[in-house]
Formats: sequence, structure tokens, C-alpha cells
Amino acid sequence: MKLNPVTLCKFTDNDDFSKLNKEIKSLPFASFLFVTYNRCPYNDYDKNPLVWAFQTLLNNSHQLINDFVVVDDASTDFTSETVKWLKRTYCIPITYIKNKTHKEYSFNRRKGIKYTQNKLVFMGDDDCLFSRYFVVGSLLTYQFLKKKYKNKKIAVINLPVYEKKLSPIETISKNKIGQVYWQKTFFYHEFDKFPQEYIKKPEYITKDKILLKPFEVQTFKGVNLCDKDLIMEAGNYLDLSMWKFGYSEHIELSVKLNKLKFKTYHQPDPKVGCLHLKYGNKTRDIFDPKLSNIRLSGLNYKLGEIIKFSEKNRPNTGSRIDDYNFHVIEVGTFFSFYLKLSNKLGIKFAKDQYKRFVVGGKVFSTTPSKLIQDKWVRNKIFWEGIKKGIKATETQTNQKYTNLLKILKQEIKG
Repeated sequence: MKLNPVTLCKFTDNDDFSKLNKEIKSLPFASFLFVTYNRCPYNDYDKNPLVWAFQTLLNNSHQLINDFVVVDDASTDFTSETVKWLKRTYCIPITYIKNKTHKEYSFNRRKGIKYTQNKLVFMGDDDCLFSRYFVVGSLLTYQFLKKKYKNKKIAVINLPVYEKKLSPIETISKNKIGQVYWQKTFFYHEFDKFPQEYIKKPEYITKDKILLKPFEVQTFKGVNLCDKDLIMEAGNYLDLSMWKFGYSEHIELSVKLNKLKFKTYHQPDPKVGCLHLKYGNKTRDIFDPKLSNIRLSGLNYKLGEIIKFSEKNRPNTGSRIDDYNFHVIEVGTFFSFYLKLSNKLGIKFAKDQYKRFVVGGKVFSTTPSKLIQDKWVRNKIFWEGIKKGIKATETQTNQKYTNLLKILKQEIKG
């Protein structure tokens, strides 16, 4: 359902955080972990998305990040020079680690979190533009949860990410935000949508009605605030470096957190969100040209200019990959994830995904620039993903799945 812009203003315009000064004074400092790969193509550093991400954070309304970690995944551009420039220009502490070989995001989050100095750690993409209240709103949310639920272990607060947008444009029921149906091999993200229940009856964490109340979810995505100690206790992020990108990395960690009864929440307040540029790829996400002349605090370029920079095709940046192989990994990583839970769930996912993707042509993400129209090609993608998923699972578990491919082909007959 479309979100009325007038209704949205009710939640974006109530931003007088000075009313919460007492609460803000007691907030802890946090670390911020970036994993980056070829997101600094220019030696004119102000043109680099990693710089934009830092600039929007540094221009947040309250400076509560005193520790930055950047894991450079073997970049071949100006990343190291850009980080030095950021440290010198803004006088900020940045721990910089550069891999000798390319390892991908999940491996590097696993590695980078160990270098952070604080208990609370922000995770964020290196091509995000963070809202003015992103940091303080997230930390206030964590503080509220810790006080309200003293006996619960709060592991992750997921934060809203809007694809080439500054705020949500659709609503959806809370029952379809961040929910996982393990036995059905299906889950919802929908973190870019606004909960319908809050439109008529919003809930807030304080009487001043500045910040919406978070709600419990079962999974999360790449932009979040986490408790480092609990993430480590749960076994940390999984090494998924055998894939071009670890599409299943957050659902993999969610399972570990859920087993230990660690809690995950989603903060749906648009004031605590960020815009995801999807740098290097002209995706199917639509940018509203009415936002073109907006200049976010700290940035030297208008939003329309930044979007134009970002939509230039750059195959060797971030986790960018061609549409064909994107879907291979999408099928393969999730199949491997369910297979590790049980053979039964792995087979069920494969059968369900065959119906959704090969037969129905449905895809999980808007990242591909176009849909795969040819059913024969989708069938080829599917089986390639399944084969790679079996191989990855064997590597991770040291188990053999000798007859599984034959069983699947008999049951699916595709």
C-alpha cells in the first residue's frame, strides 16, 4: 500500500531531539565498521561514495562514534589514499585493514568486528547516505530496549534502508517485516516499508513522541547496530568467501542468535534510516527526480548528482555482478543455508524456489537491472546454483551429499 506523503510528515517532522537531551547525555559511544571494495575510484576524494558515507555520519546531530574500522577487501583503486585523507581532514580515528586477497563481505565483517573498540558496533554499507539522526536515534533505541527489557539480551537493532530514496513510500503489516518461517523456507525483509499499524496508532519510546518504538523481528540486514559481545558469543558472521557475495550472511547469523534466545529488533522510524545508492549499478530501483536538488548535510554534491555518479556501470566495485551470476548466487547461498539446517529443508527450498524462480519468474531482490525472461535460462541458473550450493555446504560442514542432486532432479524433473 502506498504511503501518503502527508502522513509520512507526521513521523519525519517531529525531530526536536533537544527534548531528549537528558537521555542523550547518558548514551554510550559506539564503533562503526565499514567493509569496502573499490568504492574510491577518484583521487578527487569528494567524488567517492565511501567519503559520502563518512561525511553524512560525521554531520550527524550528535557525535557518538569515536571509533571507525575500515576493512579494505583488496581494493585496486584510491581506497587507502582516501582513508588517509579522511583521517587527516576530519581528525578521526580510523583503523584500516587491507586484505591481500579478495574475501567478500561476510568474511570481512567477521574479521573487522574484532578490531572495533566499543561494545556497540554500527554496521553500514560503504555506499549509504546516513540520515542526520541515524546515530543518536539508534543508540536511544538501544538504551530504551535495555531499560525496558532488562532480562533480554539485545543482539541487533536493524535499521531502515531505502533504495535510492530518503524515506519509505509503502506500508506493510508488521507481521511481514523481518519475519522468518523456517519450515516454509521463506522469510520477509521488507525493512524499507513503514508498518501499517503505526499509521493509526503509533507507539513511541518517550512521551515526547520523537522516536518510534522498535519491534521484535527474527532476521536483519546489513545496516544495523549490534552488541559485539553477543555477536561473538553466537559465533560471529560465517565465512562465505567461496561466493562472490554472501547473500545469506544475515539469515545465517540470525539462526545462531535465535538459538541462544538473543533478541533482534527493527527500528522503523524514517529519521533513523539511510539511503542506499547501490553504487556501480543501474538497478530497477526508481529515484524520484523531485529529490534531485536536495543537498544532504556534509556533502558537496546534490542528491541528483550523486545518483548519476552511482548509476554509472562499475562491475568491479562492491559486490556488483552480472544478473545471471547474481541469481546463481541467490539460489545457491539460500539453498546451502537451508541444507545446513536439514536435508528436508534444503530439498523443500529447492522445490519451492524452482516454482518461484524458474516457473514463476519471481526474484527476491531489485538489484538485477532486469528480469530474466527466458525460462530456459532461469532453469540453467537454478541448477547451477544448486550444484554450487551443494559444493559450498560440503566445504562448510565436511559432509558429503552424494545423491542429493539426483534426488532433486527426480523430484523436480526440471
